[in-house]
Amino acid sequence: MLIHSTPTSARTRSLLGAGLAAALVLSAGAVGAEGREMIIASPFGPASDVPDPRARQNGWLANRAGVSETLIGLDYEMNMIPRLAAAFENVSETEWRITLRDDVLFHDGTPMTADAVRDSLSKLSEEGHPGHNPRLASLLGISEIEVVDDLTLIFRTETPNSAFLWSLTEPSAAVLREGTEAMPIIGTGPFVFDMAETDKTYQVTGFADYWGGAPKLDRLVIDAIVDPSVAALALQAGDVDLVTNYPEPDFAALKEEGGAQLFSTATGRLFFIQARVNDGPLANDTLREAVSLALDRDTIVAAALVGVGGQVAHGIFPDTMASWANTDLSLAYDPTAAMAMLDEAGIVDTDGNGIRELDGEDIVLQMRSYEGRPALRPTLEISQAMLTQIGLGVEIAMGEWGANNDALQAGEIDMHLQAWGTAPQGDPDYFPSTLVATGGSYNVGGYSNPALDALLEEGRSLFETEARQPIYAEVQAILNDDLPLIPLFHKTQVSVGNGRVEGYRIHPAETYLATPDLTVVE
Repeated sequence: MLIHSTPTSARTRSLLGAGLAAALVLSAGAVGAEGREMIIASPFGPASDVPDPRARQNGWLANRAGVSETLIGLDYEMNMIPRLAAAFENVSETEWRITLRDDVLFHDGTPMTADAVRDSLSKLSEEGHPGHNPRLASLLGISEIEVVDDLTLIFRTETPNSAFLWSLTEPSAAVLREGTEAMPIIGTGPFVFDMAETDKTYQVTGFADYWGGAPKLDRLVIDAIVDPSVAALALQAGDVDLVTNYPEPDFAALKEEGGAQLFSTATGRLFFIQARVNDGPLANDTLREAVSLALDRDTIVAAALVGVGGQVAHGIFPDTMASWANTDLSLAYDPTAAMAMLDEAGIVDTDGNGIRELDGEDIVLQMRSYEGRPALRPTLEISQAMLTQIGLGVEIAMGEWGANNDALQAGEIDMHLQAWGTAPQGDPDYFPSTLVATGGSYNVGGYSNPALDALLEEGRSLFETEARQPIYAEVQAILNDDLPLIPLFHKTQVSVGNGRVEGYRIHPAETYLATPDLTVVE
């Protein structure tokens, strides 16, 4: 990637006020010597003690914690809006002009300039740098960043890429200054990174000079509590102020009782099974189709989500994504047809042990999921029971998301039940390009379809929504036919507060949480 810059004038500002020192929070939401504090229970914690927001999936936590920000954001209707950028425009099919706000300070008191933005985003493609993110670098496809003046940049892409601006909304596209030992993560958001402990906690303090106004909280702690039932107990005990991912059965009970502080919003998060399709039993097209037919999605939603947490999936995109969902699609439940299909294909039980055989071997599918999202475990167990009913052996276990992906890629397991936001950037290209395109960064199931790849490339080259809609409708149809991913349901996120939470709102992309208005009241 080429980087061009013209000399910039020096702009300096002083940082007023010091960050609050890290301290043990004695009671949730208490206002003590260190000011107004809040503790949030979240299912996932930081990947390291100093998680660079640009690397891996670190940006989601940093963005939600209000530490890092992107040039462009998404409003609560999933429309693209300026964030650190004041304006943006598509100059040509491969050129994008971005004008920056002139009132943004980094947490160390230095002003945000075009040079700083260029330097930060160039690290996405710099191998060996802590901010290296080959997945996002590939989605952006930047060939050149030109700094025109202090507040103006021109981004050039390798090929026409209609998803470019949308990809800049991803939290990993964070604008940062290089960290120091004293301040290892220097962002621009309403909160300053204080400390993190791997897989346990992420703690921040308020930034009085935030360009959007000083936050109402002085201190915010996001504690990772993987078991949702434990998180619910922590709320009841007064140890936390808010549980972002509350267990659906308990949420339903609270809703029935009334009086609790409940939050609920439909999201684009899809619960789905990713299958290993390049070898092993699920390389058999008939077997994959039978698996999908055997899964009663209505029952799964009713049982795992107790009717409050989701909608049956007909494809990868939810109906709420009106511009992109292919509403002509369906995923049938028909175990009788599944068994007949298997019989006709000769996938039968020849020894009477209740398990069908393929190529002379019992079909015993290895299926994994992970903790953190309350609905995953019951969905895994219900799916196992349903597949057993059509004569398939299924062994299930809960593991760790990354390890499960590695196992699927290595052929050690056959299916990985997981949950992804299908359009966290607001654009339909992200999910299929990442999970099912040939060479996609998370295409660990080995799926490859040249026709699908060609459609995705065409979709990125078109810039009008009306022209792109039939492309992504066909993408969804191909995926429903080939079933490298088996969609189950789209999730409604449910959260519960302690009655004192103000300024909290669930974003449909689940990427924003700690805004300046977030607080707890007495």
